[in-house]
Amino acid sequence: ADAVQGTYGLEALRAKLSAVDLHFVPRHPAVWARPGRCYWNVRDCVAESGGRIRFGWLVVEIAALTLLAWHHAVWQQADGQLLDITPHMQTGWGQGTTRFLEDPKQNYDLSWPPAKIQQFEPLIRDARLNAFIEAYQAQFALQRAYLEKQRGVAGIEFDDVNMRLHAEDPISGVLLQDLERTWQPKIQAADALRGILLDGLVACQNERLQQAA
Repeated sequence: ADAVQGTYGLEALRAKLSAVDLHFVPRHPAVWARPGRCYWNVRDCVAESGGRIRFGWLVVEIAALTLLAWHHAVWQQADGQLLDITPHMQTGWGQGTTRFLEDPKQNYDLSWPPAKIQQFEPLIRDARLNAFIEAYQAQFALQRAYLEKQRGVAGIEFDDVNMRLHAEDPISGVLLQDLERTWQPKIQAADALRGILLDGLVACQNERLQQAA
């Protein structure tokens, strides 16, 4: 669910991220926008309608467990008003209000995925939550390292329309396949561990919700 104003932990999360400001941004997903493509959705909107892109973190509350911040982008319209045009895996296509912590950095290179790690602000103390966060961080570190290795291959471009990497020649394609064989088993193993720990996290959440009922 969206984190509401006054949500416990929101100011601590803001401090952790060194966020410039907290905005409550109207969310009206554009019919053409795609989930997981917020940066490029907004970039394309700016090219079509003017304004500028604003980077920050979308904050949601995982009930009884933690605040969770995804790095995100919203559209600053020509009149200065902010609008969230991207559907999100947590908030879907519904309209509402996005809690948006503004990033002090506003100059990301979108020719390559920024790969910003999700940030947690736990609302409880529980070993199961801690274990899940640690597993997520380990998996993300592997994914980011893999992405950087791919970026180092000459002849590799990021296709931001289809959200995939493209090899411009056979040699770069072979190098990309070699990296995949090296890194994907590690990432899959880390993801499997995270999946196992997720079951414990769901149990923890159910316990907390029952206690609060």
